[in-house]
Amino acid sequence: PPPPPPPPPPPLLSPPPPPARSPVPDLSALMLGGCGRVFIDGGSNMGEAVGAFADGRFFSCAMQAPPRNHRAAWASMGRGEKEASMGPLREPRSFCVRSFEAAPSLLPPLRDEEASLRARGFDVRFV
Repeated sequence: PPPPPPPPPPPLLSPPPPPARSPVPDLSALMLGGCGRVFIDGGSNMGEAVGAFADGRFFSCAMQAPPRNHRAAWASMGRGEKEASMGPLREPRSFCVRSFEAAPSLLPPLRDEEASLRARGFDVRFV
């Protein structure tokens, strides 16, 4: 008699990870272990805000923003206190950056931007 057929493969418990250039989000990007600071961008578009943040442009923006954009104590703080308060923005590499984009068609160029920023030492993920 012929040998019995091989057993069926075990069912997959979760789908395999998407290919590197897939528009499907990689949920491991949500992991924030080891992140002391987090920058969250709620609409990536073409990555403009993340690029500005990585280039360190948020510090001067924060310093020039009107008092209504800051906590109440901002108005009574001296320049040195304000600079110390916003100081971490001068060190964008000290942040984990997570940027979310709902349009799958925008994810491929964002993946390229992510790779470029990660090569420069940033913990950036576009989801």
